[in-house]
Amino acid sequence: MPYCRNCGARITKFEKDICPVCGTRNPLDGANSDTVEITSQLDLGDKANKKIYKAHFRLNTFILFAFLGWTGAGFFYLNFKKRGIIWLAANLFVLGGLIALFALAILGVNNWLSYAAPVSIVYLVNIGVSIYFLVKKDIKDGNGEFIH
Repeated sequence: MPYCRNCGARITKFEKDICPVCGTRNPLDGANSDTVEITSQLDLGDKANKKIYKAHFRLNTFILFAFLGWTGAGFFYLNFKKRGIIWLAANLFVLGGLIALFALAILGVNNWLSYAAPVSIVYLVNIGVSIYFLVKKDIKDGNGEFIH
């Protein structure tokens, strides 16, 4: 937008006869009202406080949950730090409880299946979560942006 030659106020092309701020007649004398100064309208703000957004991808989330799901790596990747910590703690708690259940109560302490079965159960749960993140289309990351 052009500016008034007297007070410097912004003037629209509809107010080119009288300045609405100072009342000057023909405030655009010598100025072209058809052009717009773009640089005066941009406010870049403080660049130091701005974070560069990094896009998160559905396939990366799937891979992290499929292979490292028990660690909460998928949640950490999506910037859900609290969920990642809770997921890690829950997986370790469930894994420890299932190993204790299988080892002591069902199969016997020295049976290899008493350790393989709980790990397989936790792994299958994390595979299910990874498939959910791969299939569901409207999932947002911790920044509120949709994952691609």
